[in-house]
Amino acid sequence: MTGAPALDGGRGPVGAGTASAGAPASADGAGTAPADRGRTVVAERAVRRIAERAAAEADLAGRRAHVAHGAARVHGRGAEVLVDVRLPYPAPLGEAGERVRDRMTERVAELSGLDVRTATVRVQSLTADRTAPPPPPADRARPSGRTRRPWSARRTPAALVSLAVAAGCAVLLTDLLSVHLAGRRPARWRTGAVDWLATHGPGDGAVVAGGAVAAVLGAWLLWLALTPGLRGVLPMAPAAGGARRRAVLDRSAVAELLRDAAAAVPGVTDVRVRCGRRRVRLRARLGFGDRHTARTAVRAATDTVLSGLGLSRPLKPRVTLRTESYWRPPGPAPEGQGRTTPAPGTSETTDAERDHVPEGHEA
Repeated sequence: MTGAPALDGGRGPVGAGTASAGAPASADGAGTAPADRGRTVVAERAVRRIAERAAAEADLAGRRAHVAHGAARVHGRGAEVLVDVRLPYPAPLGEAGERVRDRMTERVAELSGLDVRTATVRVQSLTADRTAPPPPPADRARPSGRTRRPWSARRTPAALVSLAVAAGCAVLLTDLLSVHLAGRRPARWRTGAVDWLATHGPGDGAVVAGGAVAAVLGAWLLWLALTPGLRGVLPMAPAAGGARRRAVLDRSAVAELLRDAAAAVPGVTDVRVRCGRRRVRLRARLGFGDRHTARTAVRAATDTVLSGLGLSRPLKPRVTLRTESYWRPPGPAPEGQGRTTPAPGTSETTDAERDHVPEGHEA
């Protein structure tokens, strides 16, 4: 019934505006002391995950540590954390460990509200980081501007000489074994060679010819042994900090780059490039446009390509620009002033222009 008093556990009616002694002021516990409402417990698993994540977030000069394992213990308001990490190599272990420990202590205290009493970082191993810059070379005294051409393996000459020597030794050994072990007569070629050598001296023409051939072959072998070979490649200058590494560039690739750069100049119709070990020769033909402008553009394109190759010894360019048979100077020719048109296939560079050709170029 509306307005009827409520019963309090059989102790009698309780008025709507009264409260029993020691009872809370409201049903939701708004007047209860914070210590009596309950408590918040942070599990050790949560603390461990926070410590592992914090250790992996530590900044080690742009790199990160790899966390292998973690552990945590919670005692009241305090916590003890431990992580096993793999640090990137190369890195100073003491400094890297301190950064990981400081980051872990800060984040655990911030996110869990616990007081980190002990934070331990154990370095299990070092892992090479491919994204890290390479360590400086130990031999900084070596010059980094010039490198020598790499040596060829000389497989073909070595294989031919080895086969010839092996075949001769096998034939001679077979004949000697047949004579001494089987009691057979020596081969005719061996007795004939001994008899011929006994009857022919140094003044004989065949002996002189054989000696000349042997001398040429010996000189050729010495030349192969003393020269690096690989004439089709050009050595590149080593990069900063990479003096022990060698790189080469094919001469045909250089010629292709120069050909493409010169062919991109407006008016140039035909480009031929011959790349050597010391200099490169570029011959181009002009189909239309101004000669001076085209010549300047071709030279600028050649210099740009050669400067960007990074070769140990820069190539000296030699540029020649000629006109096609159908080429005509741009613009109408003034009347009464016979502007001579160069003959088909002749060079457009005059004697006065040759005197002002920059060093390293030939028009």
